[in-house]
Amino acid sequence: MRIQNIVVYLLAVLLFSNAIVYLIVAFQEYGDLVEFQQIGIDGETQEKHLEISVFVGASLIYLGLVVWVLKSRLKNKNPYMVSAVFSVIMIGIYIASRTIGVPVVGVEYYVGRIDIVSKILQAAIIGIAGYLIFAIRSMYIKEQGISERSDRRREIA
Repeated sequence: MRIQNIVVYLLAVLLFSNAIVYLIVAFQEYGDLVEFQQIGIDGETQEKHLEISVFVGASLIYLGLVVWVLKSRLKNKNPYMVSAVFSVIMIGIYIASRTIGVPVVGVEYYVGRIDIVSKILQAAIIGIAGYLIFAIRSMYIKEQGISERSDRRREIA
């Protein structure tokens, strides 16, 4: 088995792990929502509904990416590009929520272990997806018998 095939499975595991992390966070937010409603705090419910929706949505997207990555394997670089871009977007949303704030939610000040785990997983997803994009490109170049030098010469000419 080629190393790239093993890396595809590693990426699928990381994507699945991040989906689970987001489901855990959504469940925690749901617990907070129920607790707030029992106490009678209604001002936070809209924020909690939005957060739950974002976390469940992110989890479903990551689960979809797992399926797409496993089906595509090394035939198509699109699932790897989407995985990397989506992880960058999620990191960007996280940074925005901790610095400038996001609509409805505002600025969040708490940084927990699960936040750090999620960002580490997302950074790994970005790195591994980038590696696989490069590997697929290299395999395509080898299959076509094209050297990178000849491509550059054509571009310059």
